[in-house]
Amino acid sequence: MKKIFYSILAAAAFCACQGLDQEPSTSVSTSTAIQSIEDLSYAVNGAYYLATYGDQFTMASELAIYADELGPDSEVNKGSGQFAEMIHTRAISSNDSYAAYAYLYKAIANINRALEVAATLEDQAAAAPYIAELYGMRGLFHFHLATFFAPIPTSGSSNKLGIVLATEVYPLDYKGPRASLDETYQQIVDDLTTCINSGQNKAVNDGHVNYWAALALRARAYLYWGKNDLALADAKTVISQSPYKLLTPENYVASWSVDNASETILEYIQNDDWNAQRYNPGYYTHPDGYTEYLVPKAFYDFMQADPNDVRSNMVAWRESETGKGTPGYFPMKYPGKTGSNVPLYANSIKVIRLAEVYLIAAEASLKSSGAAAAVPYLNTLRQNRISGYTDATTTDIDDIINERRKELFAEGQIAFDYWRNGKTVVSGAFTCPPTDNRNVLPIPKEELDVCGSVLQQNPGY
Repeated sequence: MKKIFYSILAAAAFCACQGLDQEPSTSVSTSTAIQSIEDLSYAVNGAYYLATYGDQFTMASELAIYADELGPDSEVNKGSGQFAEMIHTRAISSNDSYAAYAYLYKAIANINRALEVAATLEDQAAAAPYIAELYGMRGLFHFHLATFFAPIPTSGSSNKLGIVLATEVYPLDYKGPRASLDETYQQIVDDLTTCINSGQNKAVNDGHVNYWAALALRARAYLYWGKNDLALADAKTVISQSPYKLLTPENYVASWSVDNASETILEYIQNDDWNAQRYNPGYYTHPDGYTEYLVPKAFYDFMQADPNDVRSNMVAWRESETGKGTPGYFPMKYPGKTGSNVPLYANSIKVIRLAEVYLIAAEASLKSSGAAAAVPYLNTLRQNRISGYTDATTTDIDDIINERRKELFAEGQIAFDYWRNGKTVVSGAFTCPPTDNRNVLPIPKEELDVCGSVLQQNPGY
């Protein structure tokens, strides 16, 4: 069997079942063609392409809503037995988790090869922005893997296993052991810090890890790691100095149909030509799709409690447009991109938005300095979401989590928010405390077969 960890494969070798997926002409997925700065830029695009390839269980499909399927505000209604339903019902085994593991590690392998070749290019000044971005991407992709295959550090789990860290080009017979959780988060932070310390890429660049995305993601990583003062410092820098602006009630709803909204710091861009697939979250959140991510009536009522809150428009009862689908209460964050030929297929994936940075600042402030320091961040966000809002004077962690439920549902965050704060998730028939073994995915059987005793499986699998 092929070893996932070091594999460097051309994305064009994969075939999507719909036949719509084509690797963009401005990307390459291996380093063999990197002989110029233009080639290096194509290699950067190719690594994004691998990570968001339009297949099941990738960052452009179920993994984009993974933590929502595990969270308290989702349900499945006559699902089709796809991976989203399996996530929701805690039915994923080591026979099922290959894609969630493989595509991200393949992208990281390409990043490492690109970094190795980039160091040999003659024009290092021109290469520097791409090198910085590659480090940021490597930190981000390791972060994704850590949230899926390792516990949240502050959850209290006795499982202290992190992930296999891929930081160089390895020989074909290399077998990587799992790092500790602390080592894993240190590597994530180190790579994001390398990107930040380069000082490169401060302009808005939609779909790319720039300076500000690295800062925002490092703030998230510090929050997950329990380093609240550091999380707050990064969040404050993004809030005060970045070019991103919070959406307002007037433009919030429309922002979900377009790319490059004013508060989108990083998104994985999807369109009719690049990765458009049935596995896009739009197909999971529509009665004519897989119908494997609906919201319970209780969450719909929670969102509708304040009609002056523009976010109340982001959940709705939807009827089948074909007459064949199952109606229900659905998230409305994946309506299809304006002008798309197949709207259910073409929805870009928000990785981090400025709204989340305000919520990171609120949570980190609460934990490090108390409610008085935290509440201004919540008030600012709410002023940009709720017409006629009156400022709150205090807050607590439950209030912040509920604000995250309103703002970030359907963006792959909510279960992590609960477990990060030591709280139990009750989802349908499942009750999962923060230390539950089912909160992390199993290492795929294909990888265990190759690595043997070098690679430890997660407890409970």
